[in-house]
Amino acid sequence: MNKMLKASLVLAGASVLSYAGRAVLIEGRSVGSRLAEDIIRIVNFDLEDVDAEMLARNFRENRREHRIPEGIMRSEIEPFQEAGMKVYRMRPRRRRGHRRVLYLHGGGYIHQPSIFHWLFLDRMVQDTGLEFIVPIYPKAPEHSFERAYIAVAALYQKLLGESAAPPVLMGDSAGGGLAIGFAQWLSEEGLPMPKGLIVISPWLDVTLEHPEMDKYAKLDPMLKPENLKVIGRIWAGNYDPAHYRVSPINGPLEGLPKLYMFVGEREICLPDARKFAHMLRDAGAEHEYYEYPLMNHVFPQYPIPEGAEARRKMRKILESLE
Repeated sequence: MNKMLKASLVLAGASVLSYAGRAVLIEGRSVGSRLAEDIIRIVNFDLEDVDAEMLARNFRENRREHRIPEGIMRSEIEPFQEAGMKVYRMRPRRRRGHRRVLYLHGGGYIHQPSIFHWLFLDRMVQDTGLEFIVPIYPKAPEHSFERAYIAVAALYQKLLGESAAPPVLMGDSAGGGLAIGFAQWLSEEGLPMPKGLIVISPWLDVTLEHPEMDKYAKLDPMLKPENLKVIGRIWAGNYDPAHYRVSPINGPLEGLPKLYMFVGEREICLPDARKFAHMLRDAGAEHEYYEYPLMNHVFPQYPIPEGAEARRKMRKILESLE
C-alpha cells in the first residue's frame, strides 16, 4: 500500500475516532479504541520487512531535516541545534509551571516522529502548561545507541544548566526504552537525575525473547517482532543487545527517579512491562504501573476515551512533580 493511501486512511480514521470515541463502551472498551485497532491493522497489513532496501531508504530519510507538519500545532515552536541534532522547544499558550519535560519519541529507533506524536505532544503541552523539549535524536541504521546517548546527554546537561529544576524525562515505545536506559546510565555515572520518569509502552528488551512474545504478537496490530529484532541488533552496534543501555530491563534499578509506566493489554511490549514492574517492586524502587485492558501500543496518543483518560493521569503526575 502506497504512503499516500496509508496516510489518507489514518487521517480519515482519526476523524472517525473523534466521533466514535464519544460512543458507548463495547467489549469493555470504547468504540473508538476498537476502530483504532482495525485501522492500524488495515494500514499495517502489508508491513514491509526490514531488508537492505528498507534500511537504505530510512538512512536517506533520517538524513533529511525533520520538519513538523504545518498547521497542526497550537504550541509555540522554537527549533534549535544541540550536539548535531535538531531539537524542538514547545511552549504552551499559557505557562502554568516551571518544570520542563524532556521527551524522547518512539519509532523503533529507526523512524522520525509521526504526525500522531506531534498531535499528542501539542495536546500535552497545552493541557499541562509545561514546556516540552523534543530532540530528533540519532537513529539507526546510520547510528547506534552510543551516538544517541552522547547527543541526549549533551542536551540534558544544557537543560540542567538553564534551570535549577531538573526536567521530567518522558518517552514512548523505543523512546521510552531510551528514557529508562538513559536514567539508569545517569545513575551509574553519578550524574543529576531527572525529577521523574514517565514512559508509554516502553521497548524494554530489544531481543524480544520473553516466552509470551508469540502470544502478544498475534494481538498487536502494529509491531512485528521479527522486524524489531533486526533493528535492535543494529541499534546495539558493537554491544550485546542485552546491554542495559539497549535493553534497560537488564539495567540497575537503584537510584532511579520515581517511574510511571503506561502499557496496553494488546501489545508486544506488555510481557516485558509486567516483568519490569515486578522487578521494580521486588527491588523496592518507587514506581506506579498502569495497565489498560484491551488497549494497543502507545494508545495514549490516540483520540479515544482511554487515551484521554491516560493523558489526564499523566497531567496529574506532571502536576505532582512541579
